[in-house]
Amino acid sequence: MMNNNSGNDLTPADNLSADEELIFNEMGIKTKTKVFKRYYNAGLLDNKDTPYMNEVKNYWLENYNKEIDPVLHLASLNLTGKKDKRIVPGHVMWNEIIPFLNDANMATGYRDKNIYDHLFKTSRAPKIVLKRIRGRYFDTNNNAIDKVQATKILLSDNDSLIIKPSDTNNGHGIEKIDCKDGELYLNNKTITITDLEKMYEYNYIVQEVIQQHPIMAAPHPASVNTLRMVTLRWNNEIKYLSTFARFGANNAVKDNAGAGGICIGVTEAGEFMDIALDEHCATYNNHPTTDYDFSQLEQIPNFEEFIKFVTDLHKDILHLDFISWDIAVGLDGLPVFIEANFAGATWLYQLASQAPLFSDNTQEMIQYIGENLKGSGARDIGSTASKFRRRKKQSKKKVTRNREKKLKVKNKKLDMIAKELENENSKLNAVIEAQQREIQSTKNEVSRLKQSRSWRYTSFLRRKK
Repeated sequence: MMNNNSGNDLTPADNLSADEELIFNEMGIKTKTKVFKRYYNAGLLDNKDTPYMNEVKNYWLENYNKEIDPVLHLASLNLTGKKDKRIVPGHVMWNEIIPFLNDANMATGYRDKNIYDHLFKTSRAPKIVLKRIRGRYFDTNNNAIDKVQATKILLSDNDSLIIKPSDTNNGHGIEKIDCKDGELYLNNKTITITDLEKMYEYNYIVQEVIQQHPIMAAPHPASVNTLRMVTLRWNNEIKYLSTFARFGANNAVKDNAGAGGICIGVTEAGEFMDIALDEHCATYNNHPTTDYDFSQLEQIPNFEEFIKFVTDLHKDILHLDFISWDIAVGLDGLPVFIEANFAGATWLYQLASQAPLFSDNTQEMIQYIGENLKGSGARDIGSTASKFRRRKKQSKKKVTRNREKKLKVKNKKLDMIAKELENENSKLNAVIEAQQREIQSTKNEVSRLKQSRSWRYTSFLRRKK
């Protein structure tokens, strides 16, 4: 999925008139944000329902003790024709509710795909071929191996493989590797394990490609298309919230919307909904790459097993109450675990599934979280949202500092190489200059000899020869 944001980045919407801007401002909608521009340019703010916007703002003020921007509610109304005050604004979810529900410190460890085989107790997951952790290699049984052995493992697999960073979420860096005639190929170009190290650095994982069900493959066969399923721990119970399917586009391996993919909601019975959309909120009846008619999608088989699968997986994840699961549909029609995500673009979740994220639990949840985020009587996390934002900024600064350190080290090495080359060049120039002086000296000596009397007197001898 694409990365969410708080919507505070200032950017004007296209063709927004002064009169329209005034109407939106009166409804409490900020018009200078990327979020507004996304919905406005997609035509999802054309129907301006001021009374409904007032109802939404009053609902959230009464239950969450805070004024909210109701732009997502208006976009949802334009997309689905449904009015539902329980829709959770994207900026509130990202900046406040998710940090409240999930321990951000623990999420960093839980998202490492190289420990999935021990963390998630299921055999229904892609087989791990190779791990790289902190620059060291491990085989499928976690035996430490060297680079030569790692290369042999990759070359011994005759099928396609999937490689991806092990410490990121939401489909970042996913690529397919092929092995042909003892060579590795990525995007039809030969590569080596050293090339992979440069691309993925110290932490990545290589897995076998999943064989997906024909229903999920049909709209876009080039990608493994998955279900984004959401679960919540609330009142000591794991609750299933919603599902939408993600189909890749442009023959890319990835299926997430941020890479150009298409999303379409799935009902609790496993049936696909009638509206598909992309990250820009453009809607589709047919797949933009393959022209597949989405109305032809059949019901996902055994969907009740999928719901049970993700709720059971969530039981062992104790520090994170809100989880978005990426689940494939196997050839046998049963779920296959791909990835766990602990944040996400929840505005897209709600538009794709055409429903509020927390459904009937919304009012109870926002009342409880709103009270606890005030600071009085808060639970141990204190002002979790602000802590989360600080950690996020600190993490970005740390990444920047680490990159700067790496670049400085590289620069030092390059400087040393440059100095060595400069010294070598100076030595070579000195040798060349000495040789040139010697040649010139020889030329001068020859010239003097030719001009001497003895040379002239003996010329007849040279002619005889």
